[in-house]
Amino acid sequence: MIIITSGKRYIDIDAYSGIIAYTHLLKSLGKDVTSISTAKFNESICPVIKDINLSLDTIDKNTTINNAEFIILDVSSPEMFDKIVKDNNKIIEIIDHHTGYESYWKSYSNINLEIEFIGSVCTIIFEKYQKYNKLDLLTPDICKLLLAGILDNTLNLKANITTQRDIEACNNLYKIGKIDKSWADTYFLSCQKLIEKDLETSIKNDVKIKCKDKYLPDVFGQLLVLNKDSILEKEDEIIKIMNSYNEPWVFNLVCLDDGKSYIISNDDTTKKQMETLFNKKFKNNILILDHFLLRKEIMKKAYNFKNSQ
Repeated sequence: MIIITSGKRYIDIDAYSGIIAYTHLLKSLGKDVTSISTAKFNESICPVIKDINLSLDTIDKNTTINNAEFIILDVSSPEMFDKIVKDNNKIIEIIDHHTGYESYWKSYSNINLEIEFIGSVCTIIFEKYQKYNKLDLLTPDICKLLLAGILDNTLNLKANITTQRDIEACNNLYKIGKIDKSWADTYFLSCQKLIEKDLETSIKNDVKIKCKDKYLPDVFGQLLVLNKDSILEKEDEIIKIMNSYNEPWVFNLVCLDDGKSYIISNDDTTKKQMETLFNKKFKNNILILDHFLLRKEIMKKAYNFKNSQ
């Protein structure tokens, strides 16, 4: 049996949708495959997504994990794999759009490695449907799942990391699923309502701990919202939540409406690092970027900046 899974701390829409869609594809190719995650869902898996009649499989007494092989999506750092992955030698495939661990996996000749800097893992999964001539398997529901993964990870195709491949995948999915492009706003609005319902859980479900780049603090939070106003009104609450980690932190609030990132921090060292990195000044605890950047883009920028010194 093959188990498709992702990370251990939380699972987002890119991993969730990619796992479900890839499981569906591999089953059509005759593979004995199932989709399992023991991680918490973050706010990107919102009510609009949960209303779709597709979901991950569950572990029960008939699920034999010990003898299973694994496919990992949306993460390639071995310490971040789902806790059910106990032996790297049981991994047969890794598909990720976060670069940095390619060299680590080169010694594992049994692993089909597909790690590339692209907007979304869901784009890669869509391309696999193309590769195997299985586009007819893309139901409207699977199209919506894959669309959500791409739109969320590319900030509605406006992020710098968006590639032509992401754009083409989205256009094809809209067409194949006969989905109006206004569905994107429906999805993002559903995410924001879930965030506002429980801000603390939403933040903690998407905090990256122990960032690989030591130019940044070890705790890096992020939220993606349609409109920033109701969230920034809770700046004190955000700071209190992030302070609970008892380490220096930085928080990235990405706003789709105005196309900006709002970098929040109350640590003097972190503020100086961010001001140097972006050549901008904080006003109290907030630094506003002229355009939004995702956490992974900020991490890459910090890595390149540090290595250039």
